[in-house]
Amino acid sequence: MRQVTGRSSSSSESKASIRLASGGRFFSISTLSNLTSNEDIVVCVDTARVTLIPQAMATQISAEEALSITGQTICEDETAIYSQTVGNTVAAIAISSSCYQSLVSQLGRQLSFTTPLLSISHRGEQCLALEIVDNICYLRLYYPTLKVAEAFEFTSNEELLFYITNILTASNTPTDIPIYIIGAKEQVKALKKYYKVICE
Repeated sequence: MRQVTGRSSSSSESKASIRLASGGRFFSISTLSNLTSNEDIVVCVDTARVTLIPQAMATQISAEEALSITGQTICEDETAIYSQTVGNTVAAIAISSSCYQSLVSQLGRQLSFTTPLLSISHRGEQCLALEIVDNICYLRLYYPTLKVAEAFEFTSNEELLFYITNILTASNTPTDIPIYIIGAKEQVKALKKYYKVICE
């Protein structure tokens, strides 16, 4: 699990980051002690157990229901939450219940959540945007509007390549579309053999 860290900015917003690694369900709030009570905290939850839905739909169904639509059942030790809104989209995220309760207890109303899947970088372009954190890939396909947004776990470069190829094929997207990647030197090298890859 990645440590939770705070960072002050000119907009008086602090950002924290939680890494929910495979099998990781423990969380410490000790590193939040440097954050003041009047700071707004945006927690970025890294997990493949996430899906995007229109904000209007989020007012009609729970986050747990949104996840279940995509076949993701909430476990006993998890809580389903909604992220902050980006544009007209929100994310339904499964998070460790103990982790969530600790954050709420410590930070209260100043707390909101986000996910790399909500990034709007490259919106309006014709491209595939990937952000890779350990074994989790956040994938957004624009052509030029958002056609696909998914997060998934992979265990090898071959599995990642297989998944990307299937996404492009199923969406009838040309294979010469540029692929922007954040945070994965090894995966960049593997994908460059088959696609036009641009490191960020």
